[in-house]
Order: sequence, then structure tokens, then C-alpha cells
Amino acid sequence: MLTLDADATLVPPHQRVLVAVSSGADSLALLGWLLDIEREIVVGHVNHALHELRPDQCQADEDFVRAKCLELNVRFVAATLDLPRQNGHINENIAREGRYLALAQMARENNCALVATAHTATDGLETALINLMRGGGPQGWLGAPPRRMLDGAIELVRPFWNVPRAATRAYLRVKNWTWREDASNLDPVFRRNRTRAELLPLLSEISGRSLDDLARGHARGATILRDESALLENLAGAQLSRLTLKREPPSAPDLLTFDADGFRALDVALQRRVLRRAAREISPALRDLSAAKVEIVRLAVTEFGRREVWSWPHRVRVEWTGRERGNRVRLWRVGN
Repeated sequence: MLTLDADATLVPPHQRVLVAVSSGADSLALLGWLLDIEREIVVGHVNHALHELRPDQCQADEDFVRAKCLELNVRFVAATLDLPRQNGHINENIAREGRYLALAQMARENNCALVATAHTATDGLETALINLMRGGGPQGWLGAPPRRMLDGAIELVRPFWNVPRAATRAYLRVKNWTWREDASNLDPVFRRNRTRAELLPLLSEISGRSLDDLARGHARGATILRDESALLENLAGAQLSRLTLKREPPSAPDLLTFDADGFRALDVALQRRVLRRAAREISPALRDLSAAKVEIVRLAVTEFGRREVWSWPHRVRVEWTGRERGNRVRLWRVGN
């Protein structure tokens, strides 16, 4: 019987898992694999109610997953999102954040310590390429991490981080399971869809390597870089603590100020890390910060530029006071 070489260490036998199942092949393969390795699971489905993009299809997805769970005798729970529209469109980032909040809530309500999603090695490669096109820093090349804290004590895990997408389809065919294809995944208006349909096949053709091989190679490389990044992150955290002049309130600050002289004495790599770390102290959700934004601030401080204030994502503000007006870097969050 065909199996999947997924990372079972992310889903220990003693922890109950909420499995995010959309009705697509990857998430159904995750459901099947978790049953194969005999984990205690609850299936969570998020209905995005995207009537504009997928008329009548979102409810059909939910009904499909519910029926599959009934067949498998697996507990099924669902949540429907009420996403804000702007000029008739839904922001992908807002939709993703809403989905994760809904999954975390379902996990709490069903006593699940883990939320498992079916992000594959191929998804990781796509994400890395998209981040590269957006101008993201080295962190963007890592793609989605295999695990991270989602909300409170709920942890998000991605056991398929080293599994290429084609393997999930092969697995389902052997099990004789069907799945539903989301037609919006073919819409070229979305950057990820064009990356998937056009860029990845081109990379495979140019490199002479299969897409699966490229995805696995990126997953292996990202693991090494993630370990090295964790080391730098720990160093940056220690340096930020040493340089901090004000942190209010102490536990989850809305305001953080650090010394610019000490900052300038750091290695350039640590300077960049300290700025990113300080921003995440103010807003933990801030992960989509471009390298260009960080570099503008870093150069203003190290080259003794004039006072300036910058707006960063997630309502974070950054101020370089100038050398003669405090010689400090301040970060704070605006609004609620």
C-alpha cells in the first residue's frame, strides 16, 4: 500500500489534532494519512463563503467534507467566515488570517492542542518564489515553517512540509478517494496560480529536474537555513534585550525604544535581525516585512540620517529620532 513520507513527529500520538480539510486533494490526503497512523483527530472545515468567485461551490465543499467524515466515522466541525469586501474583492491576507482564527477557535472548542494543515513541499517552493517577487528578505525564502504557534496555546503544524504535491494525488488514487478541485485555483488573476501554472513548469524545464525534485530540494535547504536562522534570531533577541531602553508594558509591549549607538556597533546581519525582532515584539503577526523597509531604517540609523518616521505593516510605526534628538530607535503600534 502506498504511504506518504510525512513528518509524524509533528503530530505526537498523545495529542488530539484538528485537521483542516478543505475538500482538496492535499487536505484529504492529510486526513487519510493521520487515520493511517492512528492519530486522534477532529476535522475542521472553513467555509469562506466566496459567492463572487465560487457560486454555490463553497457550500458544496462543506457538504463533501461532511459526507466523507460521516463515511469515515470522524467528528466534523465547520465555521463560515464573514469576510470584508473592498471594491467587491477579498484580500488574500485577510482571508488567511480569518481562516487561521477560525481553525484556532474550533481547536479550542474541541480540546485540540494542534491544528494540522496540508501545506506541501510544493506549496513551500511556491511561497518562497512569491516572497522573492515581493522583495522579501531571507526569511521569505524559507517558505512556511513546519510548525508555529497559532493562537494562545494552539500550535499550527504542517506534516507535509517535505511531501511534494504529486504524492498526495497518487496516495488518494491508491485509496480510491475522490476530491474536489477549486476552479479559482486556475484563475490567473492570482499570483500564486500563475506561479503554479507557469513559473514552476518553466523552472523544471530550465533546470532539467522534476518539479517534485525541486520541491524536495527546497524543503531540505529551507530546513538547514531555518536552523541557522533560529541561531541568529536568538542572538538578535539577546542583543535587543541588551539595547532596550524602554519597553511598555513589559510583557507584550506597545512601545519599545532601543539605543542607536549600541545598534550601530552590531554586525550588519544582526542589525537587520534586531529591527525585525523589535517589530515582532510590537506586533507578533508581522511576518510579511520587506527587506527594503528594514534596510531604509537601518541605513538611516547607521548613516546618521535626519529624524524620520516610517509606517510598517500591521499598524507598526518606526522612528529614528536623529542623533541630536535622543539617538534612539522607537517602535510602537497605532490603534487597536
